[in-house]
Amino acid sequence: MPARNKRKRQKLPLRFRIFGWSVLLVLLLIAGYVFLSLPIFRIAEISVGGTEMLVPNELRDLSGVPLGDNLFFSSFARTRDNLRKITAIREFHLYRIPPGTVLINVKERKPIAVLVLQNKSAIIDADGYILNRNPSLTLNVPNMTELPVIAGLGTGEYGGEERVDHQASQLIVEIVGELASLLGSRHLQLETGGFDKISFSLDDILLVKVGRNVDVRRKMDVFKALLPEIEGRWDQVAYVDVRYPENPVIRFK
Repeated sequence: MPARNKRKRQKLPLRFRIFGWSVLLVLLLIAGYVFLSLPIFRIAEISVGGTEMLVPNELRDLSGVPLGDNLFFSSFARTRDNLRKITAIREFHLYRIPPGTVLINVKERKPIAVLVLQNKSAIIDADGYILNRNPSLTLNVPNMTELPVIAGLGTGEYGGEERVDHQASQLIVEIVGELASLLGSRHLQLETGGFDKISFSLDDILLVKVGRNVDVRRKMDVFKALLPEIEGRWDQVAYVDVRYPENPVIRFK
């Protein structure tokens, strides 16, 4: 009797156990697929977060999220392509939120200046990207009136539809960045001169000679140090020369 009970308690062969677990797993996968395919998981809402300049409703329309498709099985390849084309967006993330919401969370680029280029106004960031290039998008810049206005760049510094030339954008960052507290909404006329004879003027009054595209930040520091000497007398100054920062020059008219 004990021997018979022992035989009854013997485990099934390994191959049967593997088969049994495989069947169970397949059944669970089928049940999961059927559950996730229920109509309740159709995409019914698109939520947009992280916007300050961009209008959420416009982003929803341009995103191409497939409303009505299944939340879990839909491909967002087209949506990602559409969002990548929006230069005002630095990065974005897509989230599937059950039962039927897609969250688009964006991080916008930060405008640093308004560039007057080819009779158009382009809002640019520190990488030279033109943020307002898409006519289908509204760009509400909170500090628009405080951004310096830059004119005088030639078509050679225009890198295409999306951005200005990297060397030109770097020069803008170095000048605007160092003079941010001074510039405010001032008009800045920047002449690159092939990056060998760089100069700029403030409010069409004060001319500053920068020279070659070398040690620009240091030259801007020297220029800022000279400003107290000409405060209130810009109209009496012919130019300020910081091409040689160790020997700066203020030339009066």
